[in-house]
Amino acid sequence: MFVIADNIQITRYRVEMAVKERNPEPIKQLAAQCREAGAQAIDINTGPLSRQGEEIMQFMVEAVQEACDLPVCLDTVNAKAMEAGLRAAKGPRPIINGISMQPEKLEGILPLAKNHDADLICFLLKPDGHVPKDADSRLALAVELTGILDEAGISRDRVVFDPLAVPLMWDDGGRQAVEVVETVRLLPEVLGFDARVMVGLSNLTTGRPPGPQRQLVEQTYLAMLGGAGLTWVLMNIFNPDTIATARAVGVLGSGGIFSWHF
Repeated sequence: MFVIADNIQITRYRVEMAVKERNPEPIKQLAAQCREAGAQAIDINTGPLSRQGEEIMQFMVEAVQEACDLPVCLDTVNAKAMEAGLRAAKGPRPIINGISMQPEKLEGILPLAKNHDADLICFLLKPDGHVPKDADSRLALAVELTGILDEAGISRDRVVFDPLAVPLMWDDGGRQAVEVVETVRLLPEVLGFDARVMVGLSNLTTGRPPGPQRQLVEQTYLAMLGGAGLTWVLMNIFNPDTIATARAVGVLGSGGIFSWHF
């Protein structure tokens, strides 16, 4: 299982102040800590960035790359900031996080994936930005998106689908959690190719649940997703028990020779 750390977010005070002061050291320290904790890529979440978006994204990408050589996952709806981040990415293939059926995403961000040979996370959202109610609706969106990606010349081995885990505290959060697992299970069969699938695990426990309960729910859900075929996860890398679960899922799901040493 490919693990992306979601800990570098501009909404977090430490990162916000580093950006405001253009001080790369806190971001470098955080990126190094993510790598040491087991991250295989670093998500850089800059938000919408309506002002100085390009400059801020470039600053954050450069700070992360000074600290580690992991792929950067660029998380913004600002197409110009996204492109600035892709230009600044000098290490392994970057990841665009992401697009959906929303027209502004297809027009502004989709072309960047081909121009910069980036991996592309595709959210299974309706064109109006709403979350589908069930697995069937998500699968239909995946089929439609695949056609659009094919027409745009995006190689299928660059694509990662995200069926959108929603907070459990939503009115239908529990049912949605089950529908996401079902989407993960059926997606390769419906699409007819070995599609990579990612879930943002932290979305599930948005809010302020007690720590031990949050940990238990995230671990349990990750194991369920892994059993359904999940290949990527975006998560808080500083939850060691959840990381251990991700590694165990990877070993048990590999189909290879087993060793307790793993």
